[in-house]
Amino acid sequence: MKAIVLLSVSLSYPTAMEPLVNIYSVTQFGAIANDQKDDSDAFQDALSTLQDGDTLIVPDGHYLLCNTISLLNKKDVSIIGIGKPELSKCAPFSGEYLFYVKYTDGLWVNNLTFNGLNNGDIEPVWGEQGLYLASTANSYIVNSHFRYFGDAALRLTTSADEEMYAVTSNNITVMQNTFENCGQVTTTQATAGTQLGGSKNILFKGNNFNGCTLKLSSRTEVSNAKILNNTFQNINGTAVELSYYSDVLFEKNKVKNVNGFLINVYPNTRAEKNVKWGDIRINDNVFDGSEQGIRLQSFVNTENSVDPIRNISITNNMFQNIKFDNVNESKYRSIIRTLTQNNELSFSNVTIKNNQYRLEDRTTFISIDPKTKKIDIEENHPL
Repeated sequence: MKAIVLLSVSLSYPTAMEPLVNIYSVTQFGAIANDQKDDSDAFQDALSTLQDGDTLIVPDGHYLLCNTISLLNKKDVSIIGIGKPELSKCAPFSGEYLFYVKYTDGLWVNNLTFNGLNNGDIEPVWGEQGLYLASTANSYIVNSHFRYFGDAALRLTTSADEEMYAVTSNNITVMQNTFENCGQVTTTQATAGTQLGGSKNILFKGNNFNGCTLKLSSRTEVSNAKILNNTFQNINGTAVELSYYSDVLFEKNKVKNVNGFLINVYPNTRAEKNVKWGDIRINDNVFDGSEQGIRLQSFVNTENSVDPIRNISITNNMFQNIKFDNVNESKYRSIIRTLTQNNELSFSNVTIKNNQYRLEDRTTFISIDPKTKKIDIEENHPL
């Protein structure tokens, strides 16, 4: 039998009985770049061979996949591209996701391009999706390129198999990637009938969202999301959506040329219980060009809450070219706006300080609903 191991490296001292770390290439399993033939069986054979700690190399070239490939129940596996490898869906494609990952710990995906079939930024095609991480821990998605997915180019969430209200997607880093012409990058568990969390302890840093929305959404309590030093541009809709996430830091990002809201924060109407959330900080960002501004909705009329949503901070940002071209009612023409559908409650502890802004005709900078309490607004200046 021909050996398929490229390299085995012992990570232990000679006397220790530790497992070997194996490095494979997809070409050993029959994948051939640039031949316009289906390589999904070869990729699946390679993924099924991997043991904990192994690495799979994808050499330079274009690989066509006609079926979903999957990686399940592995620890410390790395999938690394060499050169400029591309994994593309064929048409027609059998399945929903290009790559399905479930119950892994310590996964690395580095330097791969994932290509779908539809420009979801122009017109969504629900169910046409890219990489799915379900109930993973300590995952890293870095230096990769996702483009042309009608729905989620990248979905990071709790598996639909988990118990109600579980949050089992944890510690995910998404860094230095490009998401282009896709419906969304999201933490939503969209399976019908589920009431699950998204991903807790999640970091988006240094990514380029070009024609692709970032949507962090949950149907139960989930916390700790950092969105740092990203660029959001040329988006045919809202740039960033937040729903039932707490302890969110949105800092040092650039948002420009957006045909919707800069940021839309709102309750998840598909949740079947009251969800406590808050602590959202929007600091040191540049917002330059959008149809609407930052919208903050505390409650919908179906929620029976007894406490306000606490601690919203918007500081040291720059706003310009917020147009409201298709918004006629003056009450909606504010760059920062809060609202509630609760008869008594909205936000508490709202700080809007040290921002700079340039107003278009018939617009205002701030509109705060009358139910919001403990408001600190100061040192905001026109450009």
